[in-house]
Amino acid sequence: MFMRTRKLGTKRRGKSFFLHDAVYVARNILGDYIVVKRRTSLLIARIVETESYLGIKDDASHSFRAKVTPRNKVLFEEGGIVYVYLIYGMCWCFNIVVSRKGDPQAVFIRAVEPVSGIDIMMRNRKIKDLNMLTKGPCRFTSAFGIDSRFLGKSLLSDDIYILYNSSKKFEICEAKRIGIDYANQSKDSLLRFYIKNNPFVSKKARSVHSAN
Repeated sequence: MFMRTRKLGTKRRGKSFFLHDAVYVARNILGDYIVVKRRTSLLIARIVETESYLGIKDDASHSFRAKVTPRNKVLFEEGGIVYVYLIYGMCWCFNIVVSRKGDPQAVFIRAVEPVSGIDIMMRNRKIKDLNMLTKGPCRFTSAFGIDSRFLGKSLLSDDIYILYNSSKKFEICEAKRIGIDYANQSKDSLLRFYIKNNPFVSKKARSVHSAN
């Protein structure tokens, strides 16, 4: 069942939330709503899948070994802003910068569940299949019209923000991050989090652990 008819709260995630570490934010942002203002409309979706990236000691992170480049420099800023980057020359990936300034951690949004503005999302993606609309990181950003213009945007603005969901009746699953086999992931490196049985999760793991 999709969440389109649920009445949303009005409490936004504030600065202090984004100053936590990546694992904390990646887990606790599940079930919250991402809101993007597009002209006179609001695009809203529930966050259902995330990954945490731990900064300079994480060899899957763009901030590994604290190397600063024009592309990743926003990661070294204080938490609460957007980090986007292009892959395959056509797909934007959306991340939230978290933690304190100089500690370049981030939370990658892998999948969301559409709630409002669905007709606009479908036009953006040129599809009518709701089940495939935002199931995966590139589908999400395409549906929301997210691109390079979002780099460095504040999540405390009226253009993009996170609405806190006070009713979170779901089970969280933990799994390994996807597509980074090159990274040194130990058996305990379960840094991907998703809502159990949600149809918009991009990829289910064969072996997962309940985080609840």
